[in-house]
Amino acid sequence: MKRKIAGFHQDELNDWIVDLECGHTQHVRHQPPFQLRPWVVSTAGRRSRLGCELECKKCEEEPPHITEGRNLVRRYYNELWNGWDLSLANELLAPDFRFRGSLGSQTQGREAFVGYLRMIQGAFPDFHNRIDDLIVEDTKVAARLTYTATHHGRIFGVDGTGARISYAGVAIFSVGGRQLLSGWVLGDRYELMRKLGIINERP
Repeated sequence: MKRKIAGFHQDELNDWIVDLECGHTQHVRHQPPFQLRPWVVSTAGRRSRLGCELECKKCEEEPPHITEGRNLVRRYYNELWNGWDLSLANELLAPDFRFRGSLGSQTQGREAFVGYLRMIQGAFPDFHNRIDDLIVEDTKVAARLTYTATHHGRIFGVDGTGARISYAGVAIFSVGGRQLLSGWVLGDRYELMRKLGIINERP
């Protein structure tokens, strides 16, 4: 089944991956003489391929509940978080959604979670979650993430500095009834605090 290319990102080895409109991903390496894709190594080349179609075998082979879990987590990050569309909480999250955030905060229920989102939004208005990897197994979805933002509001006792921050994280979700039941996130708080100036140097 052919799907359009919606974007690109790199994995931990700096190999390029295409993000397909269906939510699946594929490596598109340029490794002469075995794989010849010279367009992938330049920004202009990758941009020229946006909207082009690739064959997606996962769309044909993947069970529906796996696709559903993958799409739920993508919408959670792309629309609820990155787009700050807090109205989606009722659609995407179970009423008693249990959450542990990358900053260590814990919440239970949609209202408490939306309060957490507003706290993050106040400190980092442009907070962005980039999904680097997404792995789905039965009713569990794991995501490897990169968080980026600009520090504009008070957090950890530090007023906005204008500093640009970036740190890594991993999230594990439970899915059921077409909603996210829980989310457990572990973030590199040491790196975040270093970027905020709370910690000066790595040991």
